Amino acid sequence: MTTYNEETLNVRGRKTRLYRGGEGPQLVFLHDPFRPSWLPIHDQLAAHYEVLLPIQPGFAGSEDGFDQFEVMEDLVFHHLDLCASLRIDHPALAGASFGGWIAAEWAIRCSDRLKTLILIDALGLRLETAPAADVLSLDGPGLRQALFADPDSTLALETLPDTPKADAIVSTILGRRTLARFAWQFPDDPRLLRYLYRARLPALVLWGERDNYVPIAHGEAFHEGIANSEFTAIPNVGHLPHLEVPDECAKLMLGFLRKHGD
Repeated sequence: MTTYNEETLNVRGRKTRLYRGGEGPQLVFLHDPFRPSWLPIHDQLAAHYEVLLPIQPGFAGSEDGFDQFEVMEDLVFHHLDLCASLRIDHPALAGASFGGWIAAEWAIRCSDRLKTLILIDALGLRLETAPAADVLSLDGPGLRQALFADPDSTLALETLPDTPKADAIVSTILGRRTLARFAWQFPDDPRLLRYLYRARLPALVLWGERDNYVPIAHGEAFHEGIANSEFTAIPNVGHLPHLEVPDECAKLMLGFLRKHGD
């Protein structure tokens, strides 16, 4: 198993937690809102890349100055500042769920400063014919049903228990607060679809076929909107394929990255 380090950075006066592991070309991975931590997939990726997993503003360990973040562009600028402080230049960028939304917003603004883009069941698009669910209104069982192909699996119950464990309560509350600020009722930017053409870089769009949170039509729309993109639907998987099938997800990601020279 790849070892990783956890550190706290000062990004424009804000404490930001960062996980880092592996060696090689740099891959920035923007986490989902439900498991904001180093995961088995990161170990697999870190066997080939230097993986940097910044904990996003508002989540536990990065809650400093959260009132400064009002729109998605604020999160993009934060990550640009973080990369500048770490002297990261032209990384590969991956994002899952809410992290995928940030990654897409980053790519339409600064694709010339990225090597490649990987979106995993990303939020962010507004499709009138296939709206994303309002997961913040769901209880534990309903949320598991929206996110996991098998909502009764051990993984689903550990990730989203009906009652959070005592040591996870604060982290859970902070995560939901952050998601609520940007994704309450409408987890999207109505302008994002219009500007996907500005993501001028090789991109891979991965989607769980049984995603009941963000329908697969969103993955197809990302693929259609980003000219130099590939699309892969993963069968029998829900909203979090990097959790449910980390081996398959890592294999797809690594194959794409190698093909494009990372």
